[in-house]
Amino acid sequence: DLADRPTHNPTPDLLPDHPAYVIYTSGSTGQPKGVVITHRNVVRLFDATRAWFDFGPDDVWTLFHSYAFDFSVWELWGALLHGGRLVVVPYEVSRTPGAFLDLLADEGVTVLNQTPSAFHQLASVDGDATRPSRPLRLRTVVFGGEALQPSSLADWYARHPDDAPALVNMYGITETTVHVTYQPLTRDRAGAAAASVIGRAIPDLRTHVLDGGLQLVAPGVVGELYVSGAGVARGYLGRPGLTAERFVADPYSTTPGARMYRTGDLVRRNPDGELEFVGRADHQVKIRGFRIEPGEIEAVLTEHPCVAEVTVVVRREPSGDVRLVAYAVAREALHAEDVREFARDRLPEYMVPAAVVLLDRMPLTANGKLDTAALPAPDFSVSVAGREARTPQEQIVCDLFAQVLGLPRVGVDDGFFELGGHSLLATRLIAQVRAVFGVELELRFLFEGPTPAAVAARLDTAGPGRLALTVR
Repeated sequence: DLADRPTHNPTPDLLPDHPAYVIYTSGSTGQPKGVVITHRNVVRLFDATRAWFDFGPDDVWTLFHSYAFDFSVWELWGALLHGGRLVVVPYEVSRTPGAFLDLLADEGVTVLNQTPSAFHQLASVDGDATRPSRPLRLRTVVFGGEALQPSSLADWYARHPDDAPALVNMYGITETTVHVTYQPLTRDRAGAAAASVIGRAIPDLRTHVLDGGLQLVAPGVVGELYVSGAGVARGYLGRPGLTAERFVADPYSTTPGARMYRTGDLVRRNPDGELEFVGRADHQVKIRGFRIEPGEIEAVLTEHPCVAEVTVVVRREPSGDVRLVAYAVAREALHAEDVREFARDRLPEYMVPAAVVLLDRMPLTANGKLDTAALPAPDFSVSVAGREARTPQEQIVCDLFAQVLGLPRVGVDDGFFELGGHSLLATRLIAQVRAVFGVELELRFLFEGPTPAAVAARLDTAGPGRLALTVR
């Protein structure tokens, strides 16, 4: 009976440590994890960063990201807690950089929050000389959600001053309430830094770089990042086992019951005491016996003057072979082989991508992050444009190249390594030559002359093949 109910608004029994929201993040097992964040977690984020940003009622923000992505928490409450205005960006506009740039100008947006991938597309449109120039009121751009290569901002700084707007890199994770570190960016840093510098911890957080035994590592040494302090979430909803695994006791705190979150991110401290992001611990891969961090390759490739943006992924071929593939967005005319040659001059052979795929722009997810699932598979066959074999011997060698490389055909002048070959596949090819021709071709000959024509020319002078070992 409503007649017996009070007419005033109910007073909720709400405390700062009650849950404010649950955001689900992807899990390595395929089962999403619900991260429980409290009201205290969110409010203290803005208290702790107020001195850096001085947000106020005159600021205009955009809600660019999905509310299923925790960057939206910063966008929503950054505007509303400071009395500012929030512009909700239509999805179609968020995926059309030109339309989004127009929205920033039309609405007088002053605070913009972007993943580096999304901002790169926006900056490309901003630099398009064929578009009419429109003044922007931006005073702050905050990067988050994925690793930032400072060199990718060189084009932006060529057209804009350091402080209009100010660019800030903020590393963060859902389990520690959006942001963890703060790093102001400058033109000089963009021109000099290859590493993704994520800076120093927010004042009410502590960052620890630890080894596998939870011991602090020396400056310059790569370790796993652990985060403790007021931003650490309550844990995973309904997942006590996983919560205990990732939210561990903090041995460096004097507060009873203090916990720290194990991020799974690899970092190191540079000589200035700033954190540098190296990559994900679970993104390290082992290829042909070598442990490789794709982020290290990306850092080298972004030094190429014509490469504006790059990502390196590991692809497993139907044959079971594992290959590194680089995807690059060019600043100007660029050939894929130029990028591989650039890598060869600076990286060991096992870290040189088997292929470089040039894209107009990187595909993005609904959260504005790089959509690795949408990256196209490299088509090694498009490089096969060499002349046909002149002799039956050359044709057989071409067929062996194609078989080992997993290609439909190979021309007699096509290079083994340009078609995705590497040292392990080279060994397989030598074994196939031995089995088919009965000769022992030295491996170094393939590196000196990596085409079917060159290999076929060596067959007549090669020694007899060694007999295979048999069990008696």
